[in-house]
Amino acid sequence: MMKMGDMIERIKTLLENVPGIQYAFIYNPFRRDLEDHEPEVDVVVLGGPDLAEMDEAISKAEEELGSPFLITPYSVRKIRERIRVKDEAISRALKSPKIMLLGNEEEMKTILGAKT
Repeated sequence: MMKMGDMIERIKTLLENVPGIQYAFIYNPFRRDLEDHEPEVDVVVLGGPDLAEMDEAISKAEEELGSPFLITPYSVRKIRERIRVKDEAISRALKSPKIMLLGNEEEMKTILGAKT
């Protein structure tokens, strides 16, 4: 079984090659310890990625790593709207601990207008 750190690096590498992703992070609202391997890895992707290329990268990651991934893509505009209406799931995702795959967390929150 692959270690979490190795898994994170492999996912980063695969997502880096997908055009249009500005930020990506692993998030699971029900998991308190991100080092424990869970059956499914939740990934939030922000930007305007090519969905076919992103799906291909995720399929490759699932095959290589033997773990399913739940990818939730958002445009920056869409997530700003969800922040504006105080969407609980988005607020929790942005405020909770996460593992950044692409981009800087503080920069992401500033661009989105999210409060920490």
